[in-house]
Amino acid sequence: MSEIFFIADTHFGHRRIIEFDETRPFRSFPSIEEHDEGLVRRWNSVVGPKDVVWHLGDFCFGKRNLEIAALLNGNKKLVMGNHDMYTSADYLRYFTRLSGAVEFKGAVLTHVPIHESQMERWAFNVHGHLHTKRAMRPPTLQLDGTIMEGVPDWRYVCVSAEQVDLTPVTFDWILEKRKEAK
Repeated sequence: MSEIFFIADTHFGHRRIIEFDETRPFRSFPSIEEHDEGLVRRWNSVVGPKDVVWHLGDFCFGKRNLEIAALLNGNKKLVMGNHDMYTSADYLRYFTRLSGAVEFKGAVLTHVPIHESQMERWAFNVHGHLHTKRAMRPPTLQLDGTIMEGVPDWRYVCVSAEQVDLTPVTFDWILEKRKEAK
């Protein structure tokens, strides 16, 4: 039986992704080549050939790095991200589906988190784009007059590579993250 996995923001071939202060602690590789090899190894350690992987955007930098997709196990589907800028034909050599947003088991899969005004349509939003950050609840006035700030919004689950240990995760993992945030 096949499994369904999710990940975003792999940034294959993006030399600066291992240098940014925000992402370096999660991507502690001495070179982009070792980064890319490490992500391929992690991906293939959990994803089998018949599994499905929803990649939620920003797959790679540099058109030639699209070829890395051929090294990755599974039936790959891409929700386009802000850095996925090549032609559909380029991506369709490696991905079986390209989308801007997808409804999946009551959730919406996107690259950038959707605006909270759209949340009434879905139970929650699985997204990427934020790397190490989380979508936060708006500040709320408490009964005692204090303002509650800085609380993660349980309606959003980020699967950026940094938040999933650089490894695709299952839908059960996503559901558990939601439960932890409530």
